[in-house]
Amino acid sequence: MNSKTNYTLKDIAQMAGVSRGTVDRVIHGRGVVSKETYDKIKLILDKINYQPNFAAQSLRKGELFKIAVLVPDGDIDEFWKRAMDGIEKAIKDLSFIGINVSMHLFNSFKEVSFSYNAKQVLKEGCDGVLVAPVFYKEAIEFFEECHKQGIPYATFNTDIKEKNTLCHVGQDLVKSGETAASLLKKVLGKDDGYLIIHIHEDITNAKHIEEKENGFIDYLTGKGVEKSKIRILKVNNHKMIEKQMIAMLDEFPEVRGVYVTTSKVHYVADVIEAYSLDLVLIGYDLIDENRKHLKQGNIEFLIYQNPGLQASSAITLLLDHLAFKKEVPKIKLLPIEIVIKENYRDYTAM
Repeated sequence: MNSKTNYTLKDIAQMAGVSRGTVDRVIHGRGVVSKETYDKIKLILDKINYQPNFAAQSLRKGELFKIAVLVPDGDIDEFWKRAMDGIEKAIKDLSFIGINVSMHLFNSFKEVSFSYNAKQVLKEGCDGVLVAPVFYKEAIEFFEECHKQGIPYATFNTDIKEKNTLCHVGQDLVKSGETAASLLKKVLGKDDGYLIIHIHEDITNAKHIEEKENGFIDYLTGKGVEKSKIRILKVNNHKMIEKQMIAMLDEFPEVRGVYVTTSKVHYVADVIEAYSLDLVLIGYDLIDENRKHLKQGNIEFLIYQNPGLQASSAITLLLDHLAFKKEVPKIKLLPIEIVIKENYRDYTAM
């Protein structure tokens, strides 16, 4: 054999002394071929380490893959705008495959909106789904229906481990909570207290928030912090943050470190700024309001979740599976990145 690496069906047919159609039947296991011919062609394929070009096959067949995207509306919650940008970029980069994408945008504050859009996905039908499953119970129901219909689904941001997801892209959220706790513990005194704030989150139905909280608390208690020094504040309406937060601080004045479990940390930063509070605040992501407070010093740390990369990676893996028949990793974890006042400009274009 020569040193050539990119063999065509014509090349293999010439080496075996058969037609291209015969080689195609052996490679794809269709039609009838004599054992002698099969063995001859198989020996050649093994020697040249032949790998079928699934991308080229898809293009030749003119296949069109219908992908449904079920994600929160970026016009309602700015965090998800970056995710939508990532999806659009990935679709553009992979447009040569032949993709028909249907966008289903739900309100990230309303479970019923997720369920309604999920039903629309199932009603329309598709070859695969990209999902941000922020509502645990509703996502479980949707995934069960996808399984019944044989629809593979990829997830990002929140990993629903109980179901047979094709692949998930995101951060380790337990470690994310641990990281937040570690950062605060490094700058606080041994007698200082900690406050976890959930804004617009039902932790009983938000797996990603539960994992962050568990990681935060377990880290601190594992380092000898008494659980009585860790308080939790749940705020259902961001307009009530000021009232509820000031009441909590009046009751527990030892609190100096505050951990907000989402990108809505800027609402807490507004209170810190208005009252000139001596608190160390950590939250998530570089939406415009968070960036402003980071620059002003009202937010000390931001954990960057890179929603654009999460979403684009997840849809790329889904298409790798559908179009190119690739084995894709069950989970792809992204690094936990820490943004501070001194380096936030490095992230402004991301």
